[in-house]
Amino acid sequence: MTAWILLAAAAVGLALWGGRHTRDAAGFFAASRTAGPVLAGLGGTAAGLSAFVFIGGPGLFASIGVASLWIILSAPLTGALQCWAVGEPIVRLVKSRKTLTVPGIVAARYGEGAPRGLAAAAVVAGGVAMLAVQVKGVAVTAGVLLGGGGWGIAAGLLAATTLYTAAGGMRAGLLAEALQGLLMAGSALILAGFALARAGGPGAALATLHQLKPALLDPWNGIGPSTALGWFLLFGLGTCAQPHYLQKFLLVRNERTLRWMPLVMTGGLMAVLTVWIGVGLGGTALLARGALKIGTPDQLAPALLRSLSPTLLVLAVVAVAAAVMSTAATLLNLVAAAVTRDAPLAMGRTPGDGLALPRLATVGAAAVALSLAAASGRQVALLGVLGWGTFTAALLPVVLLGLNWNGAARRGAVAAMIAGPLVQLSLEALHHAGHATSFEPGLTGAAVGTLVLVGLSRWPQPALAVTEEPA
Repeated sequence: MTAWILLAAAAVGLALWGGRHTRDAAGFFAASRTAGPVLAGLGGTAAGLSAFVFIGGPGLFASIGVASLWIILSAPLTGALQCWAVGEPIVRLVKSRKTLTVPGIVAARYGEGAPRGLAAAAVVAGGVAMLAVQVKGVAVTAGVLLGGGGWGIAAGLLAATTLYTAAGGMRAGLLAEALQGLLMAGSALILAGFALARAGGPGAALATLHQLKPALLDPWNGIGPSTALGWFLLFGLGTCAQPHYLQKFLLVRNERTLRWMPLVMTGGLMAVLTVWIGVGLGGTALLARGALKIGTPDQLAPALLRSLSPTLLVLAVVAVAAAVMSTAATLLNLVAAAVTRDAPLAMGRTPGDGLALPRLATVGAAAVALSLAAASGRQVALLGVLGWGTFTAALLPVVLLGLNWNGAARRGAVAAMIAGPLVQLSLEALHHAGHATSFEPGLTGAAVGTLVLVGLSRWPQPALAVTEEPA
């Protein structure tokens, strides 16, 4: 409980600092573009790695074993891919158009109106789903560690994050994310090492699974090659469509920052992902031996945490909280920007200069995410796949292809942002109804969107007049 109190106090202090230093939309949504490679790189890593990794990853490993690793196999490549494929074009757009938001990137490329509006809708839908991942991860963890009351702790942590995000926007959020990213990386290495040591080392853990649960060492293990490859591509290429990653390119000072960002991002990412492998493998081996008892796969990491020493337990709790708060802060800011800035601009209206509405929207996004988390029956990792897939289906074609191909046309982009999510949601609905297919919904939606974008861009259309976004 002491750890939760300290985190709450830190959130209050950050809120007071952020409220004093955030005066306008550029500060609230883009941290006044003050980020260097360390702040932006650590912030991007922290925003992308959350309860999905600390809770969902080990839980998914317990369910399907090494087949879960298809989700993270692309990790060594994604930092460089993002900076090269989308980071450089975004920084150039920011320099010429003064863009503050992710839907603003789409509008700067394809024009105002429908492109910005559809991108904003995707940010809201995917952002709320990803926020729900954070809330549910905390609820599961706190419920196991404390023997109940998990949803109350989750609501309190979300409230603390909402407090400093509403007060200081990304000016406060970026600083918090960088510190949280460092904490997550160090904690993940310690927790992974502890889990594997408890299981007798990696070799003993693998031997246990080979003897007692050999199916967990099957690289397909029920998901099949098509889903495995789909996950690999979804989480590899899909990083170029995640607003919580793309946003960090809106915060950097200049293009020189991108030279070192891949090193920072990849180093932090690889360190944090050790918790997926170490806790997943070690915890699942202990589970197979009967040394751990859990009710659901998502309880694997929390159940293992209960056996830690008091010092390590506090470290683990703070690491999970940091993972949740960093991602939640970025997503809250993204949703608030989409609702209060991008939606009015898409309808031809000028957004207000004040910060009262963005702050109110931040609180509203938190409330909706809390409700979704409580209502969802999905595992944490699979709820995260849903949010990630929503962003990928809607934004990957228009961002990755559109920013690097001058021939991408407005009508193709609009149609792609409609077709992609429709395909994804249709496949998700089939899965929910018990008619699962071998097609990964988010990746399939992105593939269809790409075909639509390319196909409709082949026909000539009038030249597009792009107006500069209000500061």
